Amino acid sequence: MALNQNQFKMTTVKGTKDKSTGVVIPAEIYDASSTTEFVAGEFVCIGSTTAPNVTKVIKGTGLTSAYVGVIVTDALKASFYSGDKVTVAMLGSVVLMEASAAITAGASLQYAYDTKKVATQTASNTIVGIALENAAADTDLLRVLVFQKAISGATGATGATGATGATGATGATGATGA
Repeated sequence: MALNQNQFKMTTVKGTKDKSTGVVIPAEIYDASSTTEFVAGEFVCIGSTTAPNVTKVIKGTGLTSAYVGVIVTDALKASFYSGDKVTVAMLGSVVLMEASAAITAGASLQYAYDTKKVATQTASNTIVGIALENAAADTDLLRVLVFQKAISGATGATGATGATGATGATGATGATGA
């Protein structure tokens, strides 16, 4: 939904970024199909295409994609397509997102690329942020602290086992009963 400059009161919409927090970068949408729609509030991944001085962003393809940030609301456009310039809120940004179900404040969140909503993280799905407030039900808006990308990677080496401590003294044997 594009915002109308003649509105008397601005409506809070998905993809609105809290102005006091986080990093944003300019980016360019990339998709092989020129008809694939991107919208504000949608998590995106870094694209592998090359371009001088511009970061390309693409759609994630699953619950474990390496999401890097959220497309921020644009007052002039509601939909974006391949080649369009967007602003992406990244690490440490607080962005309004749409919930897919009830969410408790403080919960780790995953992103469902098919519905463009966040949910409480399950299994080994990519954690994209933390819920900063409760969402009561599907379609509720909530503030989300954005993480940069998947918190995963190779498992670190297990440390060596420490030395075994000295054995303590054996206690005295008690008296035998009558």
